[in-house]
Amino acid sequence: MDTVEDSVELKLPSHWEGKVRYMRSCNGLVCLSNDCYDSICIWNPCTRQYKMLSVPNYAFGVRHCLGFGFDSIGNDYKILWIVTKVVRDLRGFIVSMNLKPEAQLYSAKADTWKKIRIPDTIRISFWNRLKRSCGPDISGKLYLEGEGGLLPFDLRNDVFGELVVLPFLDYNVEQKRIKKSKILDFEGSLAMVYESAAGDESVLSLWMLDDAGLWIKKFNLETDLELDRMYLYLGAQHFLGLNFIFGYKFYNYKKKTTKKLPFPAHLTDVKSVAKFTESLVSLEGFESQA
Repeated sequence: MDTVEDSVELKLPSHWEGKVRYMRSCNGLVCLSNDCYDSICIWNPCTRQYKMLSVPNYAFGVRHCLGFGFDSIGNDYKILWIVTKVVRDLRGFIVSMNLKPEAQLYSAKADTWKKIRIPDTIRISFWNRLKRSCGPDISGKLYLEGEGGLLPFDLRNDVFGELVVLPFLDYNVEQKRIKKSKILDFEGSLAMVYESAAGDESVLSLWMLDDAGLWIKKFNLETDLELDRMYLYLGAQHFLGLNFIFGYKFYNYKKKTTKKLPFPAHLTDVKSVAKFTESLVSLEGFESQA
């Protein structure tokens, strides 16, 4: 990782429409979506093969969430899509809204979408603050982040689990801890980075969810890191973080060193970042790029 000094430009599939809003990578395949979540593509940048998906018709959806992962038992790549539907009159005004969303799951092996049952125990407030993308595939599970917790989805059994309460809530002033990361895959375990007060200074700490469902503080990061957000754990002791002024940086938590991510100078509006590993994986129905 210390030798990363350059970037490679990749050409998106010719049928791609709109800007990339969502990007996740799994075993060398990349899932892409546009802003409206009505154009979804599975793509292998190394083999230059791709597949544009036929998506369910949710023309009146107002909230969306997307996730991409791999069922290692069934040897199947899956896409989880959450949408809240609304009903509009002939003038386009909303007349009713179904606050409880619908979930659809795409199976690459079957090449079909199917409806997934949403648990009745999850409050509407969770969905009202649902993030627009799931975290990475962590040991065969995707995690949706909403108000107060994380909702796991089991990619093997195609079912939602029980809500996992976050270690600290952003609005809990008494604890003076602020969430500073997206959902992270830290060495195969779910992890989050929080900032907490330490005297007159603040400290960033990595908290990991153990097998018993308890949050354990793994270690502290240096106090003067100056990263406003952690996006990915890349392995080999490296995180990818963002400074709102100076851009994306690599951070080695053992050596406590940072290095600026070498984006080309003309790329000033970064929409998505993903960890990617090269592979030759190919799916049924893949087409070759022109």
